Amino acid sequence: MRRETGAAPGGTGAERELERRLLLATPADTVRGMFFRSVLEVMRELGDAVSMERCVEACGERRFVDFSCYPASTFLRLLWTASRLLGNGYGDFEGALRALGRRGATDFFASSTGRPLQSLLMGNPKRLVDSLPMAYAVASSNGGQCSVTWEESRRVRVLFDHDFLPSAYVEGALTAALEVMGARDPRVRGRMLGPLSCEYSLTWV
Repeated sequence: MRRETGAAPGGTGAERELERRLLLATPADTVRGMFFRSVLEVMRELGDAVSMERCVEACGERRFVDFSCYPASTFLRLLWTASRLLGNGYGDFEGALRALGRRGATDFFASSTGRPLQSLLMGNPKRLVDSLPMAYAVASSNGGQCSVTWEESRRVRVLFDHDFLPSAYVEGALTAALEVMGARDPRVRGRMLGPLSCEYSLTWV
């Protein structure tokens, strides 16, 4: 990942969205440590000690255990901080969120849990999509729901309910997951349905 200097991205709209999600988060809403580690690893690779420290301050820790659960509110603060710092290098704040989502997905498939899944599903994006409800339950551990509705053989709608992650981050993660499974030209678009509910349209060729 890259970062360019310039004015900090992410305006008042992004800040209001963060505040809204933080108000909705409870102690029971959690994110697995691997996703914290993925964001911090991106910042570490920049070699920018100041940016790294700002992210550490945002989440309060330097090290996370992959499958331990940590507060979703803490992950949101980390994600917003990192995206502000990275945004100019990816066009804007949402571009940085998508890039971090992509990195989170690729890091998952490189993990001890993700590698067997990748081997099992390689070359079969449809089976990957069908497994998303189970994968979401493992990744979030917060009681959120994921459902899949097929429209055509390469067109599907995926609904995430009670999900705290911003849609741009999820778009990046789903796009990367489809690419890992061999899907050509994957396209993912999110549409908010409620405060913590978003429907994603996935297509590929």
